[in-house]
Amino acid sequence: MLTAKTRLQEGSVVVTLPPKDGKNPELNKEYMVEYFEDGTILLTPKIDDPFAAATLGEFREEEAWRNLSPKGREIL
Repeated sequence: MLTAKTRLQEGSVVVTLPPKDGKNPELNKEYMVEYFEDGTILLTPKIDDPFAAATLGEFREEEAWRNLSPKGREIL
């Protein structure tokens, strides 16, 4: 099991991440940080918006919905 230790550096808490299988974490990578009540800290890699450069209708799946009929109050 890999372990890491926190330290104080210029007013910020720093965690040094150890390499795994000879691979280090990517440098200058940006992460979203979530803190949980049980002390868990979750780092999720931040990605660019995959839909930012999409053209209008590029991700539309009209064919998947074509043969469905309403079952409740939805409007098709």
